[in-house]
Amino acid sequence: MAGIMRLRRLSTTLLKPVVIILVLGLVVGLFYAIPRLGDAGTLVFYKGPSARVNGVKISDRDFNQVYLRYLQQYGTFLSEDQLRLNTMENLIGQELIKQEIKNRKIKVSDQEVEDLLAEIKYYYNISSEEEMEYLLYQWGVGSLKELKSILRESIAETKLYTVLGKEAQLEVDEKEIVERYEAVEPAHILIATNSAMAAEPLSDEEARQKAQDIYEQLQAGADFAELAREHSDGQYKEQGGNYGRIPLSYLDVAFPPEVAEAILQLEVGEYSAPIKTYLGYHLVMLLDKRLAQGDEWEQEKAKIRDDLIADRFRSEKRSEWLREQRTKHAKVEILDPYLLGYSLALEEKWKEATLAYEKATQDKRYKKDLKTFLALAEAYKEIEAYDAALGVFDRIPKNLQDNFQVYLGKADLYLAQGDLDNVKTVLATAEAKAGEDLTLLNQIRAKLEEAELTAEAEALAVKIADLEERNRQEQEELNRRLEEEQKKRQAEQEQEGIIEIPVE
Repeated sequence: MAGIMRLRRLSTTLLKPVVIILVLGLVVGLFYAIPRLGDAGTLVFYKGPSARVNGVKISDRDFNQVYLRYLQQYGTFLSEDQLRLNTMENLIGQELIKQEIKNRKIKVSDQEVEDLLAEIKYYYNISSEEEMEYLLYQWGVGSLKELKSILRESIAETKLYTVLGKEAQLEVDEKEIVERYEAVEPAHILIATNSAMAAEPLSDEEARQKAQDIYEQLQAGADFAELAREHSDGQYKEQGGNYGRIPLSYLDVAFPPEVAEAILQLEVGEYSAPIKTYLGYHLVMLLDKRLAQGDEWEQEKAKIRDDLIADRFRSEKRSEWLREQRTKHAKVEILDPYLLGYSLALEEKWKEATLAYEKATQDKRYKKDLKTFLALAEAYKEIEAYDAALGVFDRIPKNLQDNFQVYLGKADLYLAQGDLDNVKTVLATAEAKAGEDLTLLNQIRAKLEEAELTAEAEALAVKIADLEERNRQEQEELNRRLEEEQKKRQAEQEQEGIIEIPVE
């Protein structure tokens, strides 16, 4: 599978640079910052079948794995239906890609997987099995074997995009290749004068003197990494201040300009004198430098070009290619009638949506679900099949017919017909059912205003205002009583010689 690496927002304080590696970015996008909630294969969010691609069914396990991640990332602002549809579309696309990789006989060697794994370990400073296990835990990957399988799929996908990109005659210029290749590996010590970098920052004079002392120790032969671990206020002090490999084009984002300029002036193995910035005093050492020259550059150039072509295809052509595969070359069947109806409704293909939703009312997953009938009634309303829409409300299971949303759905239908008498009747029933629930009452008021039933809307507005005022007064009275009770408890404790500090 693939995804897009989520980049941390940079602030004006120093953050570890996020080095954009094409394939690594694809892999990490699936797992970055996603807490592990157990084996998604054992958690039941959805029961299929959902879809079939060229005769291959999407498994419920795969569906639930992707759905779980979507739910965690987007569940607060996307509906359940939209999350499930996005999951299904993602998996259809992935199956098309997987089949194309197989058809084109694209292979990935074990060495390629190991090389990419080594890159991951390097950029995340992984030096032990325990650190690797923790990274897998953070990403929600069950084992190293599972990660290697995902890496293999990602590398194969990138290779496919390179092939398709070349077929589409995509090109990259030399400047892009150079920017992808050229990098430095600095180590950094910061003596902070800024509270953003240290809980107890030093004064400017104290920091200057401390940085100067460290510089003199370096001149006397002290180890830069040991001094960083002992004295630095910068991030990654435990790694000896090593920031890892940073693209040259990213250097002025990773560091203040004065520090970036100093790094560029250093040769490998050299360190700087103290550098003053708004953060404090810095010392930097250059551990490695990679420039676009020499044999290694010549060997890497072709691979970087291929990766950049894959990158361009992914961003510019992938969606178009998947659309063409679905419409011209592949047989994609949506086996979930409700999701099919929902997707057709989004495209405003209402007649087709009614057929799909009708099937959903007979599907054991949906035939007792109110949203199925409401969606079907809405679809019939959109094609002005009002009698059919009313008939849907009669078919709703008896235990659901008194649901508040049913009354709103009926009101929408009568409003579409221009039957204001029935709109008033249905909304009056809905108001009685809503009781003193302000959220529901406001929904009814909005519907009355939409129907231009002004007198009824104004009367309900008065009722809502009265309820809000009563609630406000009750809350004030409750607050008053709580305050009196707190004062009473405090007075009793003071008499006993105990002073309670209120907790806000």
